[in-house]
Amino acid sequence: MNDRGKSTRRTEAAAASKQAILDAAETVFAEKGYDAASLQEICDLAGITRGLPNYFFGSKEGLYRAVLERTFTRSQDLITFIHEQAHAPDVNAQEILRVVIERLFDDLTTHPTFVRLTEWEALHGTRDLGSLPAQLQLLREAVQALQEDLGWQGNAEQFLIDLTALCWFPMAHAETFLRPLGVNVHDPDFRARYKQHIVHLLLGDSHDRPNVS
Repeated sequence: MNDRGKSTRRTEAAAASKQAILDAAETVFAEKGYDAASLQEICDLAGITRGLPNYFFGSKEGLYRAVLERTFTRSQDLITFIHEQAHAPDVNAQEILRVVIERLFDDLTTHPTFVRLTEWEALHGTRDLGSLPAQLQLLREAVQALQEDLGWQGNAEQFLIDLTALCWFPMAHAETFLRPLGVNVHDPDFRARYKQHIVHLLLGDSHDRPNVS
C-alpha cells in the first residue's frame, strides 16, 4: 500500500473512532448525566483505548460539548429544508411547516437521548445549554426562517416555544405521565394521531399563518 493509501486508512480509522466515542458518550451522558459519567465507561462502550477521548476532544468537558453540538445537527437539517423548500416553485408554506412539525416529533421519538441530555441540563442548573454556539445559532436561524422564508406574520419565538413544548412533552414524560394515562408513546398509532394533533393546534386554527408570496 502506498503512502496515500495508508493516509486514507488512518483518516478513516480516526473518523470511525471519533464517531464511536461520540455515540458512546451520548448514551452514557444521557443515562447518567455529566457528573456521574466516566470517560472509562465511555471508552469501554466505544471499544477504544482510554486516551482517545482526550486526544480528539481535549477533556471530558470538551467531549460533552461535542456531544451536545452534534445533537443540534438534525434540527439544523430542518432549517435547511425550510430554506430549500421556501424557494421552490409552487411553494406551500403550510405544507412546509407540517413536514417540519412531523419531522421534529419523529426526531425526538427516534433520539430520546437528546431529551434526556436536556433534562439533565435543566436539573443541574444548565452546564452548557443556553450558551452553546450551535444552539444559539440554530434558534436565530429558526426565527429567521419563519419570518423571512415563510413570511410568518405573528410571534415566531412563541411558535417555536409551542412547537418544542408539544413535541417534547410525550418523550420527556413517557413514563411519568403518559403511561399512567394508558398511553404508549412508542405506539405507531399514537404517534401518527399525536403528530396530526400538533399540526392542527399550531396551524389549523392559527391566526399567525405564514404568507409566502
